[in-house]
Amino acid sequence: MLPAMRTAPRPPAPSPARRRWAWRLTLAACLLGGVAAAGSVTVSFPLRGHLISSDAPNRVTLTTPWQEVSAAPQGRPHPLRRGYHAHLTPLRLPLRVPAGTPAGRYAAQVRALLFSCAEGAGTCSARTVTLPVTLDVRADGRVLSAPLSVTDAHLRGGDLRP
Repeated sequence: MLPAMRTAPRPPAPSPARRRWAWRLTLAACLLGGVAAAGSVTVSFPLRGHLISSDAPNRVTLTTPWQEVSAAPQGRPHPLRRGYHAHLTPLRLPLRVPAGTPAGRYAAQVRALLFSCAEGAGTCSARTVTLPVTLDVRADGRVLSAPLSVTDAHLRGGDLRP
């Protein structure tokens, strides 16, 4: 028969201050160890005078110094106009910043190709809207950007080419 093993008493749980300090050390180790930073850019569509076709190949593309991400905007169907969105939901475009990227501000752009119809005029066209965005890469690994909106004014002034 084996003798009973003695176990050491369990150490007390770390204090909240110690946990925060450990989290900071872990984040710093990840950043120094080559883990990429992540963030996103959100594009909203507060449109009042334009309808966006739900059948057309609408695309929103985020171009950064490190990558290009594209997605199709989605929304709920228009109750009276078949083939159109009543409202587009905000579109979140994820982005990754390579490890070792110095903290600072970086220029990027969002390009939206939208097939829209002006409700009052009854004219439909494919419009390309290009909006600048500044990405703020922080030393702690966060990537911040201001939210963007594609408005009726942008669609009226957008390029008529895809």
